[in-house]
Amino acid sequence: MKNNYDRQILALNDEQLEQFVNDWISCKAMGYVEVDRFSGAGDLGRDVVGFLSKERHEGLWHNYQCKQYGRKLPTETAILEIGKILYYAYQGEFSVPERYIFVAPRGVNRNLERLINNPSQFKAKLIDNWDQYCSTKISDGLTIPLDGGLKIFIYAFDFSTIKRLALDNILKDTCIKPVLHKWFGEELGPAPKGQTPAEIQDSELPYIRQLVGAYSQRCGQTFADYKDIENHPEYSIHLLRQRERFYDADAFKRFYRDNTEPEVLDSFETDIYYGVIDTFSAEHKDSLARVDAVMIQASVVQAAGPLAKYARVPIKQGVCHHFANEGDLIWHQ
Repeated sequence: MKNNYDRQILALNDEQLEQFVNDWISCKAMGYVEVDRFSGAGDLGRDVVGFLSKERHEGLWHNYQCKQYGRKLPTETAILEIGKILYYAYQGEFSVPERYIFVAPRGVNRNLERLINNPSQFKAKLIDNWDQYCSTKISDGLTIPLDGGLKIFIYAFDFSTIKRLALDNILKDTCIKPVLHKWFGEELGPAPKGQTPAEIQDSELPYIRQLVGAYSQRCGQTFADYKDIENHPEYSIHLLRQRERFYDADAFKRFYRDNTEPEVLDSFETDIYYGVIDTFSAEHKDSLARVDAVMIQASVVQAAGPLAKYARVPIKQGVCHHFANEGDLIWHQ
């Protein structure tokens, strides 16, 4: 997974690192109802924020503080950042973050690592050194004394909620691959082949019912449901092929949905749709002829984008059954 991504992430500037982390946290989900990025003079100590409720800053939230340094994150910088966000929370700008995470690709220095691992010492260090690290540095032209109310507020803060993430933590995360693909062109690799269940699943019933209707139309007899097809030598084989295509496409979609940003798969499916829609809409002798014609056309559609080289013929055909399953194409009314 690492390849050269460690060097590429280290080469990002401060703003790019924030954007990278924003993309990563958005992919992680982590129970967040929304992920937002704050930047510039009005960030009030926030970089990338994950909101855990619709109350946003009036509810629970996590702050990802991104620090791109040419060396390990210094202790004094971390103390200032914690002091800043606690000061603005004390001022009522937002609630205290439930979790505060330093995202430092080069890591943190040994002293800061010790403080993070010893929360009571971190608290004491900030309080005892407020004048040195924080009082004149939180806001330009303003000196902020550690008076009684602010000191009580800081003392009540749970310093064990402060964590740190280094580059290895980021690259080992299971949700990082879509972000690496977006930023650095991470090679996706082929999706696993689909596994077709022996029994028809509820999730595939819409397009299966449409096919059963097409079989009924073709042979002039009514099949009540897919179970009636099992003893028909021609249609049972045809149905199995369609299901294999459906599950190949299903595995393909699941894999790339998990490993790319959503627009990559959306773009691929759009190419398939517009590649077959004229064939679908043309005149056919019956519904089954329409299905077979679309399968032939789907096999030769040349999609663009990074997924094209992994899209085997059954996958492109199976995507059409997903369209039918979702109501975008209807094989038989």
